[in-house]
Amino acid sequence: MTVVTVVTASKWQLLLALALGATACWLVFSDASAHAAYDSSSPEFAEVLSEPPSEIRIRFTQELFRREGANGITLTHLDGGNDVRLGDPLIDNDDRHVMTASVDEELEPGRYVVSWTNLSAEDGDSDSGSYPFYVGRSPTPTEEEEDRLNAADLLIVYPGDEAQASGEQEATAQRTPTVVRSESSDSASLGVGPIIWLVVGIVAALILVGSLGFHLGRGQGRR
Repeated sequence: MTVVTVVTASKWQLLLALALGATACWLVFSDASAHAAYDSSSPEFAEVLSEPPSEIRIRFTQELFRREGANGITLTHLDGGNDVRLGDPLIDNDDRHVMTASVDEELEPGRYVVSWTNLSAEDGDSDSGSYPFYVGRSPTPTEEEEDRLNAADLLIVYPGDEAQASGEQEATAQRTPTVVRSESSDSASLGVGPIIWLVVGIVAALILVGSLGFHLGRGQGRR
């Protein structure tokens, strides 16, 4: 009876450790399957054009799956409040990361928003989003603020902020003393994430070993 209890307890502790390990792996690698998100476009995000475009071209982070009604592009003239007539959305045969649509009417000056829906060929998930561009005029301060929020939603840097961020990094690097690592040192920083999951794995192993030892001790004491 004692042996059965010990085996059953150790089995449950082993399952718990395996579950913790599987959860850690899922959390680490879940970002590898994260929809066909916005990568770049033409017109570019918040670009100010002197001439209207003849085509909308969007590149995504994953290849697209061809399914009727699953992929689409719309263009809205926010100043006029009307949708612009576009051609059917096409997925590039040579690069299925890219979806295009022709602009079939002349665009008036103003602010435009491109919206899309897509279906990833890599993880089977659908995604949607939007981005702005301007024809014949620049954004107002209010529109620029809205565009910055839009860029944050797409996880991209607002145009022009790259140079500012780069300058700030260079200034910080100049103020920060340089630490010279010994050539004999081969150690590398693990980062916070891996360290956390390493701790989780160690704790799970300690729970397994401690519980097993506790039940084995009880079993021997009863003898």
